[in-house]
Amino acid sequence: MKFQLLLSAAALAAVVPGVALPTVARAAEAAPEEIVVLASGFAQRADRTGQAITVVSRDRIETLQAVTIGDALRALPSLSVAQRGPVGTQSSVFVRGGNSSQTLVLIDGVRVNDPSSPNAAFDFGGLLAGNTERIEVLRGPNSIVWGSQAIGGVINIETAKPTGPLALRGSAEYGAYNSANARLNLSGSQGAVGYSLGGTIYRTDGFSVFAAPGAEADGGRQAALNGRFTVALAPGLSLDLRGNWSRVRSSYDSAFSGGANSLAEARNTQWYAYAGLNLEALGGRLRSRVAYTRSDIDRRGTDPVVFSFNTYLATGLTERIEWRSVFDLTPRVQIAAGLEHEAIRASTSFEGARPDRASNRVNGGYLQLSLRPLEGLTLTGGLRHDVYSDYGAHTTLGGNLAYSPNGGRTVLRATYAEGFRAPSLTEGQPPYGNRALKPETAQNVDIGIEQALIGDALSATLTWYHRRSTNLIAFSTATFRSENIGRAEASGLEAALVLRPSRTLRVEAGYALVDAFNRSAPNADKRLPLRPQHSASVNLDWESPIGLRLGTSLFLVGDSFDNAANTVRIDGWRRVDLRASLPLPHGLELFGRVENLTDERYQTVAGYNTPRRSAFVGARVRI
Repeated sequence: MKFQLLLSAAALAAVVPGVALPTVARAAEAAPEEIVVLASGFAQRADRTGQAITVVSRDRIETLQAVTIGDALRALPSLSVAQRGPVGTQSSVFVRGGNSSQTLVLIDGVRVNDPSSPNAAFDFGGLLAGNTERIEVLRGPNSIVWGSQAIGGVINIETAKPTGPLALRGSAEYGAYNSANARLNLSGSQGAVGYSLGGTIYRTDGFSVFAAPGAEADGGRQAALNGRFTVALAPGLSLDLRGNWSRVRSSYDSAFSGGANSLAEARNTQWYAYAGLNLEALGGRLRSRVAYTRSDIDRRGTDPVVFSFNTYLATGLTERIEWRSVFDLTPRVQIAAGLEHEAIRASTSFEGARPDRASNRVNGGYLQLSLRPLEGLTLTGGLRHDVYSDYGAHTTLGGNLAYSPNGGRTVLRATYAEGFRAPSLTEGQPPYGNRALKPETAQNVDIGIEQALIGDALSATLTWYHRRSTNLIAFSTATFRSENIGRAEASGLEAALVLRPSRTLRVEAGYALVDAFNRSAPNADKRLPLRPQHSASVNLDWESPIGLRLGTSLFLVGDSFDNAANTVRIDGWRRVDLRASLPLPHGLELFGRVENLTDERYQTVAGYNTPRRSAFVGARVRI
């Protein structure tokens, strides 16, 4: 399969039209410096952090015609997306071979991992790309800044910001499985007030979740609202308000109630809110904010079959008060610090039984120091300490360096980072939990290089990492409760290439080797499930002289396993997507795409269907 991945990527690159490398003078136009947030919690230049971070912009999301956030993440190295059916059904994201519960997810600054789920993982199934402005992905641990669950990585999703003059953006599309998707966003500013308001709706008849002949289709409905307001209260002082609401209704199949013809249905509602006060003083040297965030999740399941355990009610509430600040002590010395208080509550009930309720509180703080002793060299180190009301205290350490001898054209990176995941409420509290649990912990080492060649026409990135995880939480059949009995190890390579031979042609290619193994009995040295060892992608986009844009994506994924014993194999697969768009006068644009052009039959989770060949058409407007 590895040879097929490389051969297919080479074949696609060979058919690129008009690839003629530009002269150095033409390509020497400086690209804007990339700004990232996840490394320190505040905006900083990407070439001043040793951590591996990738940014997906709104323009890139629209170019790919991504419907969900999972679609936008699929091509990133070392990210594996496991979808259990049509849009709206359960979807998990694994970063660098870590568990899905070891990926921290933020939406507009709010932690959205679900405390009512067994391991507090986030379900990407109902997360539409909609009015997303930017996605930032940090691969590897960063628990110093972000605390619990930041082991495999951190994914930060930002909706449209309230900046600039009055602007209206919208789109609508229709296609396979009687699917319709529409979004609208209005943004602008008036005096001291900036605003951004939007909404998205989606519906589909879907297809059968279970891979079984003659099964009924499983459809769904989704709606989402997003809003952001900023108010300049005084010079250097501003109010920042953000809110997101979504509701997902999806049908799914269940082995306990009719199999592929099950009538089970899930209804999930999420509220996310952020209220912050931002301060900038001392000529911009001090940047500080105080914020209150709230994540409110309500999940309900119904099933006409009694005692299928598909009838449930689960609620999760996370409230946080946090202070974060960064201070430029000198032009070469920066101090970042933060204090946080978090209260978590959850309630779960199955088949009308009395609900199980649990809660927890945590107080934490961190301190991080960044030094630039030499031109182009940035050294960063820090520590964090958290105290949980149930699980006790935990301390996290880490550091990284970034060095560029030539103004960012070459960047050398190295990182030692620790991560931890506190026990979820289900794992750590009765009736099935264990109050004696310790947090899951991980130690990670990264070494990487990023190089720009031929002016800015070619950029290449190569990263090696190794992570050792201990105290992993698993259910013990000996004690019939959760125990710290798991150990795992993951190492791999991430390679990315971006080729811009002309202003009208862009080629992106990526490859990831992920060796993720269980190191504990009874499945020691077995591969962790749903983590393909090899994956690659190639994206090619070309703009014709008349403005017509054509693109294609090739996804190549190697074999994986669906269970810890490695007895259920998921065959590797390849998928080709085509897309096109044509700008028209007055800010209009027509677009269309064909997904799974070759009608590949493949699965990302054993026994669960994926879409067959599918076509979609739509239009966008920008005013």
